Amino acid sequence: MISTKQKLATVATTLVLGCGLTVGAAPAFANSHEGASHASPISSVPQEQIPFTGYVISADDKYLVVADMPTKEEALSYQNDWWELAAQGKILRVPISVGDHYEIGEKLNVFSKGWTFSIPPIAVMPTIEKISESY
Repeated sequence: MISTKQKLATVATTLVLGCGLTVGAAPAFANSHEGASHASPISSVPQEQIPFTGYVISADDKYLVVADMPTKEEALSYQNDWWELAAQGKILRVPISVGDHYEIGEKLNVFSKGWTFSIPPIAVMPTIEKISESY
């Protein structure tokens, strides 16, 4: 059997929630003073990108493998055995489009929205910049 206290608590809860939702057309805890005109559109909010700079040590029709090494020669020395660098977080796989063309040994800046949790990580939505090296 339901006691008087339980009935009273149920009625009070119903009234509080009901009034909060119907009186202001928003819950009582919502901030209804701030209009939609004050909200920033998502596209105007700057999105941080993760930078990665290195040398291309492998390329196929879908991915580049970029090594973060101080020199081109050092990066190319890991060309056939880059798993050691991958374990150190110095390798990034970068997806490329069909028409893109990159050379082995080319230095790149890669900016991406994020990386996958694989080893080596894969850049998500990358932007690739070629760096010209002057000797």
